[in-house]
Amino acid sequence: MCPDLQSPTHVSAPDPFPSGTDEDTTAGVNDPLLRRRRWLVLGLVVLVTLVLVWAPWRGRADVRDGTTVVDGAGLSARHGIDVDLVAVTAAGGLVELRLRVTDPDKAGAVIHDAHQRPVLVAEDTGQTLAMAAPPHHKGALEAGREYYFLLANAHNALRRGSEVTVVVDDVRLEHVEVEG
Repeated sequence: MCPDLQSPTHVSAPDPFPSGTDEDTTAGVNDPLLRRRRWLVLGLVVLVTLVLVWAPWRGRADVRDGTTVVDGAGLSARHGIDVDLVAVTAAGGLVELRLRVTDPDKAGAVIHDAHQRPVLVAEDTGQTLAMAAPPHHKGALEAGREYYFLLANAHNALRRGSEVTVVVDDVRLEHVEVEG
């Protein structure tokens, strides 16, 4: 036999990371500061995820808040319009809103200004229907003429016989019956 293989003294390379030193691969696992940082990052990830998931479902402010209740004559005096009709149409998918102009100068802001356009609120559920696009009426308004708007009836918020509140800028006309 070869004498080198029978020798009980085998020389091995020195251990570069002896047990008990900072370079030990498991030393970072038990470090309290590192564990706190990991929990903090995990907590922030969970918090951001919850906010992003919850945000679309949280309650939005009611457009009726801060508005004054008026009757038909008050709406006409304030904004130059009368609400002639709120009706469900197109197999329930659209809501038609017809307005009669009583004062073209005042009504111009309601029809052409995005911040003053009428908003419908279902009185039983609080669901809000607003115009997603500008109205197709671009020219000068005429007194006594009727103008109409079509709004998407999202989630079938309105049905024949429902009551709505029509909100225009800072006033609201309540208990308008939906026809069909």
